[in-house]
Amino acid sequence: MKVQAAIKQGALALGAFALVTAGSVGVIRALTAERIATNAEVFQHQKLREVLPPAIANVGVERILEGAFPLPEPQALGHRGAAQGWSIQAQDKSVVILPVVTREGYSGDIHLLVGIDGERRISGVRVTEHQETPGLGDKIERRRSNWVTEFNGFRLESLPERAWAVTKDGGEFDAFTGATITPRAVVDAVHQALLYAEHTPLPGLAKPDEIQEPTP
Repeated sequence: MKVQAAIKQGALALGAFALVTAGSVGVIRALTAERIATNAEVFQHQKLREVLPPAIANVGVERILEGAFPLPEPQALGHRGAAQGWSIQAQDKSVVILPVVTREGYSGDIHLLVGIDGERRISGVRVTEHQETPGLGDKIERRRSNWVTEFNGFRLESLPERAWAVTKDGGEFDAFTGATITPRAVVDAVHQALLYAEHTPLPGLAKPDEIQEPTP
């Protein structure tokens, strides 16, 4: 009887320990998930502001988020489902921020934000998510290099179509030593964003025939 009681007592203690452990793990996961989600949201908001034109770069995040709109034909920008863009007007300036996904990266999908101002010039490009090789492909991140700022100021017609490529392919944009696939994917994605903006009515963007060319 004593042996059975001891076994029963041990089983109860083990069960209680398992319940406490499982509960603790669940609480830690919930807290961690919430923290990760918060950090991801803050990161996204930071990148949204970074692609704005300098004149309105200090606009509040709330103002940006208020301008959210559903993207027409989001699959044209690499999305498999519904997606949203952002349209911001401030200080007589306007910009549309387009989220773009390219599946041509070396190690997987690359997610970008492309800012296009009211005259269809690129105001900024930022990579928000990728799995490219550290030390090589990760140079598409602004904190790693200035490469992604090479797009600033370009319009679709700023270059012939064949020049929207990396230099290795006869284009305008530098490639990384030992990592051509990654910058090639980003150049293609940015070019696609400009093509999309050219052919898709978007809030805050003038129609192509309404844009006045600057006087030489």
